[in-house]
Amino acid sequence: MRNRPTPLFDSGPTRGSSAFDVDAEPGVRLVWLFVAMTLPLLVVAGRLVHLQGFVAEGFAVETRRETESIESIPARHGRILAADGTVLAFDEERYRVLVHYRWLEEPPNERWLRDEAVARLSRAERRDKTKFEQAKAGVLARRDELWQSLAELTEHNPDKLAELRGRVQQRVERIYRLVEERRAAIGERSGISPSVDSIADENRGAAAAPLASESVFEHAWQVVKHELITTPTRDRRDPLRISEQSDYQLLLEDIPLEVVAEIETHPEQYPGVRTDVTSRRIYPNGRVAPHLVGFRGEINADELRSHQDRSTSGRPQDYQAGDTIGRTGIEKSYERVLHGVRGQRKIVRDHHGTIVRTEIVRPSQPGRDVVLNFTVALQDETTKLLEEIVESRATEETRPPGGCIVAIDVQTGAILAAATAPTFDVNDLLGGNAELRQALEEDPRRPQFSRAMQMTLPPGSVFKAVSAVAVLESHRLDARHRIDPDREIECIGYLKDPNKLRCYHSNAHYGTDLTKALARSCNVYFFKAAQTLGPQPLVHWADEFGFGQLTGVDVPGERPGHVPRPPAAGPKSRNGTKSPIELVSHERLIGDDANSLKPASPWEKDGTASAAKTRRDPWYDGDTLSLAIGQSRLTVTPLQIARLMAAVANDGWLVTPQVAREFSAEWEGEAPAEPFDGIKRHPHLGSAGASPSRLATSSSTMIEPNRRRLPNLSEGTLARVREGLEQVVAHPQGTGFKSVRMKEVAIAGKTGTAEIGGGRPDHAWFAGYVPADRPRIAFVVVLEQAGSGGKVAGPVAKKFVQVLLDQGVIQAN
Repeated sequence: MRNRPTPLFDSGPTRGSSAFDVDAEPGVRLVWLFVAMTLPLLVVAGRLVHLQGFVAEGFAVETRRETESIESIPARHGRILAADGTVLAFDEERYRVLVHYRWLEEPPNERWLRDEAVARLSRAERRDKTKFEQAKAGVLARRDELWQSLAELTEHNPDKLAELRGRVQQRVERIYRLVEERRAAIGERSGISPSVDSIADENRGAAAAPLASESVFEHAWQVVKHELITTPTRDRRDPLRISEQSDYQLLLEDIPLEVVAEIETHPEQYPGVRTDVTSRRIYPNGRVAPHLVGFRGEINADELRSHQDRSTSGRPQDYQAGDTIGRTGIEKSYERVLHGVRGQRKIVRDHHGTIVRTEIVRPSQPGRDVVLNFTVALQDETTKLLEEIVESRATEETRPPGGCIVAIDVQTGAILAAATAPTFDVNDLLGGNAELRQALEEDPRRPQFSRAMQMTLPPGSVFKAVSAVAVLESHRLDARHRIDPDREIECIGYLKDPNKLRCYHSNAHYGTDLTKALARSCNVYFFKAAQTLGPQPLVHWADEFGFGQLTGVDVPGERPGHVPRPPAAGPKSRNGTKSPIELVSHERLIGDDANSLKPASPWEKDGTASAAKTRRDPWYDGDTLSLAIGQSRLTVTPLQIARLMAAVANDGWLVTPQVAREFSAEWEGEAPAEPFDGIKRHPHLGSAGASPSRLATSSSTMIEPNRRRLPNLSEGTLARVREGLEQVVAHPQGTGFKSVRMKEVAIAGKTGTAEIGGGRPDHAWFAGYVPADRPRIAFVVVLEQAGSGGKVAGPVAKKFVQVLLDQGVIQAN
């Protein structure tokens, strides 16, 4: 019987059995079934043993993989120093303490705590729950020790540190909530997007439903392939993580260098803590020449894009959002010299964001120092003198709106003093006091206005030095335009009408030659000279002395002033009437004529001045006469007048004023790229002086003086002008004799009283040079709407020369 009991391993054939009987040898069948089931299990078990015993540490390393990033190393910008070595601007390094967010979070993140505990244990110890809990307790204890150590090191109260930690955590949590809300809002708005579950159902349905064109075997293969190679669909979203949770957060600022040294030299004692350094621009002498030194401000998006586009040299432009850039003065014009190039540091972090090690890829390059031509002592004393005069008037009605004093070296053009009143402190402008900044911006006297090179005024009689040159050079003209400078012209105090075209207070000078006309400031002499010369020689020599043009001073914002230019046809009158310019005052002018003829405002916009320079002005009979005495529509800057006096003193060399004297500290590598500030005539920028390549070849680059010889100037012309300027102060009838003359040193110069009309007081000028016999310093004093040049500006000039003597800039006779 086939169902009788049979031994399990009795595989012998039975009587009457068939070779195709499947139960003929059941033992063999069971053996193969056992093998088929056991072998896969053995493979799986072997793989588990291999993973746990041989490659488990490799997976642990993978979970603790390191990431590399490049971090910038801040660079110090160059300093600005006065000629005496006083630091006017520098970068102050500020050290900060940063702590990894997970080390300050309260309560600590559970996953971070677990990973930190695991990192302290071996593979065998990680299976021991007791040791794992002990490791977690050790991490918490170490964290408490860290905060206690930081409190002692930084001398902060532990409660204060806890408060700072809480602020950081609140900020990060607020960011987390905002991001989470935004992600949820995006999910709600995209209602047409399928959910995670629906995506999974669609994927499974697509795999389960065969296409009509597929056979059973093809569909079975697609199902197997889908299950093997398709990433499983997650049933929930990944937990939200923001970068702030795995990064270092700022905790303390302005910490001492000793604290930084302790943390950096003992990193094992301060886990999760690092330090970094930032800088801020400091102006320790913020009231010393703020218009020349300038200040820095944060770079805007357009400037940042411009620098990135113009990075064409080997040296990177290296500007990033949040960087500062020169806004005014030397800070702006020498930005490419002062700007430091940040370095690069490679940061290696573990998967928690904790820094494992660092490596310097490229060291930072500090900016070059710029040394200026003026000393703090002279500049400060000059400013005090000017402020004393400007602020000394009793009432608001009689007090001058402002003024300035400029002094330059007659041979080199070096600016030795440039005082402006009212002035300001750069630190007030850059500080956090919004009310103070607003007061500076809204002050009607405009303390931020650089009067030395931006204020354009009619020069009045100081321009007679140029008219005198035109008279002396008239021998080159045809006979009817020549003037003999030694021939006396009779002055009765006015030209034709006692009410106009007259000398100051209608004083009669009687017989007057050129020298006497300069000394006495005789308007009638120059009126008659202008009638003989015509306007073209006056305009020509105004051009030669640089009026109506930029001087090329190495600070931005200079204005050219305006030289009126007659049409080629010559002077004319309208409707047969005399020119209103003859009256100087504008009270009798009406409508458009008054606006077109009044002198330009000293505060007019640059665009207006530029347009005025290129146009041909309407010309009337009195314009030529008024131009000869520095009126009409002629406007100049104080710096241009100082340069005029320097050219007279040095016998015909027109200098380029310069604030900076030299660069210190050598750039490594290539010279900086071309500047972006638009100033093209700096001596250090190539066109008129040193080539930019020189910056990389010397450790200290002196800025060479830039000057040019006045063309077609006859020998003895300027000597005769100097004679007249000396008589202004030395002769008893000179306009500066009573107010300017000094026993200690001879002074040469010219007073000027510039009428502006409209019932407003005159501008007071005095311009000259010292010593008169061996000129070294050319200077100009101008006080807005202060009155007579001889009576108001003259005494200020005398006091300024005394300051030069006291400071040792010049020597007494």
